[in-house]
Amino acid sequence: MTGLRRYHPLHAVGFLRKTLLLYLLPLVQVLFERDWDALRTALEQDLALFAFLTAVSGIILHASRWELDQEGALHLRWNLIVERRRLIRSRELAVVQIERPLLARLTGASLVTLYPAARGQGKTARLYLTRRDAALLADTLMPAPPEQEYHPRGGERLALVLLGANSLSTLLLVFLSLREGRVYTPSAELLALTQLSQTAAWVARWLPAGLAWLLTGLTVLFGLSLARSFGHTVHYRVWRGGGVLASRGGLFRRVERRFRLDRVSCADVRLSPVARLLRRYPVYLSAGCYMGTEAPLFVYRAGQEKLLEELLPGLRMPPARRVPIGGRSLAFFLPAGIPCALFALLALVSRQVMPELTVLLALPALGFFAGVLAAVEGFFREGAWPSDGRLTFRRQKGLRMHCGCVFSPAPGLVMSQNPWAVVKRRADLTLVLPGGTRWNVRSIPLDDGERCAQFLEE
Repeated sequence: MTGLRRYHPLHAVGFLRKTLLLYLLPLVQVLFERDWDALRTALEQDLALFAFLTAVSGIILHASRWELDQEGALHLRWNLIVERRRLIRSRELAVVQIERPLLARLTGASLVTLYPAARGQGKTARLYLTRRDAALLADTLMPAPPEQEYHPRGGERLALVLLGANSLSTLLLVFLSLREGRVYTPSAELLALTQLSQTAAWVARWLPAGLAWLLTGLTVLFGLSLARSFGHTVHYRVWRGGGVLASRGGLFRRVERRFRLDRVSCADVRLSPVARLLRRYPVYLSAGCYMGTEAPLFVYRAGQEKLLEELLPGLRMPPARRVPIGGRSLAFFLPAGIPCALFALLALVSRQVMPELTVLLALPALGFFAGVLAAVEGFFREGAWPSDGRLTFRRQKGLRMHCGCVFSPAPGLVMSQNPWAVVKRRADLTLVLPGGTRWNVRSIPLDDGERCAQFLEE
């Protein structure tokens, strides 16, 4: 149908990225020599290595091809000493993703990622093609006619509010870091009274500043992830047609995803505290080997449940009810409760020993205390139930409540019990989706677990 075609030159970048660690090997000697001659020798070796690997990637790019046959199947060929071939049929795919990052847009390329419907059908394929070839390949393997177009607006507001809150907290931590990082010398009287050694004096001087800058760095990294999420939600739209659900959007990194509806394995609605406050809820999809953790498919507002069901036919939300807590494990509170108690204790001790650390230790304690409050909700509401022909579950992870609906006709199910759970008739339920994604629902009533197993058998 297309004949043999070459990949875009950016396809060779994927090979070069895998060899980045090789460039660090000549620099190891510089750490021991610590002179300019060793650095110059290491740079010359890195330059020679880069030239060699660039030549190898050029050979791979020149000898590799792709082709669409008359039946619409994709043939991939790689050649370096040994030729490898792979055949990808349309029915074997669950998701087709087309990305246009900034570098690809400047060079007229697109990154096409093909996600198989199951692990046994091969690995994920990543191909750099020209923009026209990428559109042709996606339309051939998974055409998505535009129907019932929907422009979500909640995602931008949700990401922007999170980004603003993170910016304010970062500014506060920078102020604390600058205040704690000022140079001062403990008085002789203080050193005499507390009998501090030289090491203890150094710790008292620099530990508050170091901890403050550590918290600031973590907050900045979290802010960068929020900024990336905000960039994904700009100019976003969703449409459905021809058995395909598609989305397109992004500011600097434009991404289009196409989901085959009969390959969707799970829909996950994430209820974070900010999402509940704004009444805007993100929906993540898992389909085949696509895990659905990078960006939500769309964000819907409260009251738009009908629209949600139109975009995802057959979607069912878990019942809004409490579960019986008799005999339920207290392990719900351990992930957040132990560090919360530890930081709270350290904050109390620091008031007597090192008051400069009290505020810095109280901030993580408050964060983990919020996790304890979220665990309380999970303790009362986490569970799994069959609902109108679908298997639904509710799972608390961190500060988010995940409300899931399983579409896959035959997910794997594992029930496990420890001796305490056997006595209390409780069990942990693990759902294994075709792509390998696992959802673990903790300490549910054994009767609910048996109903879920019976539902899957029927």
